[in-house]
Amino acid sequence: MNGSDGLKWKHPETSLTTEKRLLIGPVNSAGQAHGWAHAVTRYVTDVSAHSYAFDRTGLRYASDYLVPNLVYGKDKEWRGEFSDVVVSRYTHVLLESNRPVFGLAGGREVTRDLALLLTNGVEVALIAHGSDVRVPSRHVELEQWSPFRYMDHMEVDYLEHLARRAGKVFNNYPGPVFVSTPDLLAFIPKATWCPVVVEPERWSSEHPVLERALPVVAHAPSKSSMKGSHMIDPLLEQLDAHGVIEYRRVQGIDPEEMTEVYCDADIVVDQMLLGNYGVAACEALAAGRVVLGHVSEQVREYVCAETGLDLPIVEVTPDTIVEQIKSLISDRDRARGIAMRGPDFVRAVHDGRRSASALTKFLSEGDGTPEDWRPAVLEPKVVMMAGNDIVSDARVMKYAQTVARWGIDVTALGVAGKKLRGTEWIGPVLVRCPVVPPRFNVPRRILIHNFTPWFSNAPDRQRAVDRFTYDERELRAVTGKRKRDALREPLTTANHDSISRWLTRLTVGARRRVLRARKTLIPARGIPLAIARRRSARRGPDLGMGRRRQLALWSYQHSGFARWRRVLPETKDWEFVLGPILDKIQPDLIHVHDVFMMGVAARAAHRAALRGRTMKIIYDAHEYIPRIPVTEPRRISAYIDLERTFIRDADRIITVSEPLAAWLQRDHRLIDRPDVVLNAPIEPPLESEVVGVRDLLGLDADTPLLVYAGAVNRARGVATAVEALPALDGVHLALVARPGTITRELASRAEELGVSDRFHVVPYVDPEFVPLYLQSATVGLSTLLRAPNYDIAVTNKFCEYIAAGLPIVTSDTPAQADLVNSLSLGAVYRAGDTTDFVRAIGQVLDDQARLTARISGDDELRRRFSWAAQAEIIRDVYESVLGELPALAWSPKATQITRLVASRRPNDNSSG
Repeated sequence: MNGSDGLKWKHPETSLTTEKRLLIGPVNSAGQAHGWAHAVTRYVTDVSAHSYAFDRTGLRYASDYLVPNLVYGKDKEWRGEFSDVVVSRYTHVLLESNRPVFGLAGGREVTRDLALLLTNGVEVALIAHGSDVRVPSRHVELEQWSPFRYMDHMEVDYLEHLARRAGKVFNNYPGPVFVSTPDLLAFIPKATWCPVVVEPERWSSEHPVLERALPVVAHAPSKSSMKGSHMIDPLLEQLDAHGVIEYRRVQGIDPEEMTEVYCDADIVVDQMLLGNYGVAACEALAAGRVVLGHVSEQVREYVCAETGLDLPIVEVTPDTIVEQIKSLISDRDRARGIAMRGPDFVRAVHDGRRSASALTKFLSEGDGTPEDWRPAVLEPKVVMMAGNDIVSDARVMKYAQTVARWGIDVTALGVAGKKLRGTEWIGPVLVRCPVVPPRFNVPRRILIHNFTPWFSNAPDRQRAVDRFTYDERELRAVTGKRKRDALREPLTTANHDSISRWLTRLTVGARRRVLRARKTLIPARGIPLAIARRRSARRGPDLGMGRRRQLALWSYQHSGFARWRRVLPETKDWEFVLGPILDKIQPDLIHVHDVFMMGVAARAAHRAALRGRTMKIIYDAHEYIPRIPVTEPRRISAYIDLERTFIRDADRIITVSEPLAAWLQRDHRLIDRPDVVLNAPIEPPLESEVVGVRDLLGLDADTPLLVYAGAVNRARGVATAVEALPALDGVHLALVARPGTITRELASRAEELGVSDRFHVVPYVDPEFVPLYLQSATVGLSTLLRAPNYDIAVTNKFCEYIAAGLPIVTSDTPAQADLVNSLSLGAVYRAGDTTDFVRAIGQVLDDQARLTARISGDDELRRRFSWAAQAEIIRDVYESVLGELPALAWSPKATQITRLVASRRPNDNSSG
């Protein structure tokens, strides 16, 4: 059997002639799989056993099967062939360290391979070696000198993540579970100790101990950070410098050469931090050396209870090692007596007989696990955050449903809105949108707002009108109460004297005079706003590039008067409600959509770091904030400040177009350009039957139908298409939009132009059905006016038109115009120019058949602008951030989703 790198993997030379046949792998840590396999073959009757390992870089230990690392990691063909070999040749498998036996192509954990083996009737047991299940946060509680106190927190976080996941597998598995060292029983209480195996004959030495004037002290750590070498080295080097010992520091040599290292030493220092002993300590004991190490009282007591023997390892810690070495050198007879007990202890406990005995029950009785048992999914946790009610944001739901499809635990977290408040499961995604009370986001400076001479903005004016309307209605109710009381018998005996009635009339009269004054003042205070609206109408909409607006933005950004903490009090409200939810979920990753929740996510990650956890953050920038139109400059400046404050907390950045990625990299001096994920449509469900726009309007197939899909405001430029209709004989225009002020204005304008019979507003459908809904149209429109944010946009509708197979007519916003021209998708016109729009429509209608066939027939084009292609980018980003993804993420249809929030019929028309 050949691997993908051309190397053959090694077959075991011993035959499998016994009824029961055991395979142990795939880690072979310190050669233990090989040792256990040979112990079983030697000491258990009628059982044959083999070891198996992938060939990791570094130290190589003997193994019956040896598979090249590249084959183990990527070769799917080898995975299939080897699984067939194992299932057909072996009756029992002992799986090591939660690692997949058939390679990483089936996932990075044992769960999938475990299910495959059980399904095929193979008896399976699990065994843990150490860091695979040793949970750092718990080990710190158990051991004063735990290495996890001193290791890099990123490495500790990674080990914590792996150990907790592996611990779930080991502790939930109903079959036999083993550990190679007794300390691991604290993490897997149900396990059985299967001692590490050492060949006493190989390590037997005739070299005397402590006969030299200058004793040799050796330290040969397999992993320095876990063994405490950073503490051991300085202390022993100091003793060496003072002529007390000769210190030999050994690392990275071949396992075969370790015999000489230990046999030529007098004292071997194993480790001082773990509270345990392992293979290296047993090898030094077998060589008859004096072995020093920190072994907890619990481990010593357990070994003594199980074996009847005291562990002959001299107890040392960083506080005592120097004095212990000096004591051993000064009392060499005592030291030699300790050393002499080592070989006997290894022969009694670690020569393989006790290990084979531990495995005998599994080999004789099987694992007792039902063949249909399946391990629980142990997925990483991801939170999608957005400043809305989630279900109204198709991009967020596309992400959530895609990532959940990969077997990842996804929670979408937002704030209560019109469509959702509370908690709801939408497919595999838990959507949580709690109500956020306004603790900080309350109106300030009410008196100032009431007494400023002029309204500063339209919302202020509307609030004044609403207050006037309320006060007027309340005053009328007071007058009405008097008249009503005069026509009815009193319910109580309370008597209102004439003075009270006189005071009431006086108060009502005064309130009436104030209302008359307010009725006059409100229009007067609104005169500057009316003038500004007329000027704006003459100039056209402010799309974020007017000189006055740019000056205001510059002033706020450089004056310090638009800090996010002051201008965006709602972010503090969100922190109060959503912060504790994030702390409870403890996600591995927070994916923040848009700028609004960046602070909440970053603070959660900061708090997690205090608890020893690493919480990753992906920032998904949907807009270029400095050029968002309409929103007042002070608020935009606050959003800029919020993004600038927290963008460095992100581990990866995603955005919606290449130009926007370049701008973000420039503005924030990012090392890498953000990844680009287009807001592309998903595939509609195969069984869906959608009434298309043409049929909805009752138009025949020969009638040209222009369609515009999406939100409508003045900046979207739809008015250009309406103004062009008189020059486009027989052409119909359909807006797929929610009715509102702008659609009513457009309808009114169409009526003035005499084209109302060819202007239509049709309802939304759920996002997954949009391409099917649009595909009966003739041309798809993107009519954006020129503005910085629009110039860099590749819109959702643009991708939907391609999915629907429609030619596209777009304004000359560069990002979309370049795509239309370079890919031959339709035509481009000057934004806002009605005459040029008519030309572009005529050009596309003349060439419509060819363009439609070209787009519909280009599978690669349609895939490029599909959500499935974007999901592949997302998957790569997630793998780089999380380190590993469940096996489902790499299944053939892992990037295809067909549902977001739809649970209704396609044309219920109740969502956008």
